[in-house]
Amino acid sequence: MMDLLREVAEPSKRLILGLLKTGPKSVGEIVDATLMKQPNVSNHLARLKSKGIVRSNKVGRMVYYSLSSAEVAEALAGILAPEESPLTELELGPELVRQFSKAATQGDEFTCNRIVDTLVRQQVPTVQVYQSLFGESMLLIGRWWEVQAIDVGQEHLASAIIERLMARILHFAAPPKPGALRCVLGCSPGNWHSIGLRMLADIMRLSGWQTFYLGANVPIESFLSSVREHQPYVALVSCPIDTLAPACLELIETLQREKEERPSFLIGAGGKYVNENPGPFLAAGADFTSTNLLDFTERILPMLESRQHEFDGSLN
Repeated sequence: MMDLLREVAEPSKRLILGLLKTGPKSVGEIVDATLMKQPNVSNHLARLKSKGIVRSNKVGRMVYYSLSSAEVAEALAGILAPEESPLTELELGPELVRQFSKAATQGDEFTCNRIVDTLVRQQVPTVQVYQSLFGESMLLIGRWWEVQAIDVGQEHLASAIIERLMARILHFAAPPKPGALRCVLGCSPGNWHSIGLRMLADIMRLSGWQTFYLGANVPIESFLSSVREHQPYVALVSCPIDTLAPACLELIETLQREKEERPSFLIGAGGKYVNENPGPFLAAGADFTSTNLLDFTERILPMLESRQHEFDGSLN
């Protein structure tokens, strides 16, 4: 029992044991369900087996792991809460967004992990997880903050959890191939709202791009230096609120002047305020704007990847 308690205290092993409560699983099935790397899963299983908590059974070429005894299963029933059992089916919609947002603002990272792992296991496209779960959750959490239902600390806590989940998903990205299209992404000075742009960077990387994500609050000279160094095909900036528009417009104007010297890259702008007021950003030099992550993935990205340098009005 003491060995079991020590192993269950570790989140990764707790997740594995929660899966094995439902029946035997192969290493591959556990990897798919947990998003952990295969060597890590194998190491955890080897340790659990050495403690007598799980056992293995070879069937043909496959090795299946299960709880070692009815006593272990009974003990786990008293240790793992019912809600820690793997989720069977989830519908990506407003109710799931509410559940995820509540868990994130309460620091319940385990529940957030379970939700994302289940969606991945259901083969929900990454772009939908990013926009319809992460993006919608951040909007909901922002509204909760505006009405003082949560404080700044809870908002930051939720943001940190979402960023860690994004990092887990990005582990599945293959290295960019030689000659991959390049993109520099960053927030203009004063803009600390970087999660949306990081989501875009992840989606582009998962699509095979070589991305250079500069993060929040990037000085204009630093952004320009990165463009000169990495020679991207596209430079992307965001502007979520009106007070950040002057700095963002200045950045776009600076990039536009750089294009006069090197006209081989495009400038894109997005974010809530850009969506509401695209005109000034296009006038400052942006070649296109995009309304959201799904719009960028389905409409803009295919055009960029086809290397169409001339954009018509349908992109604006």
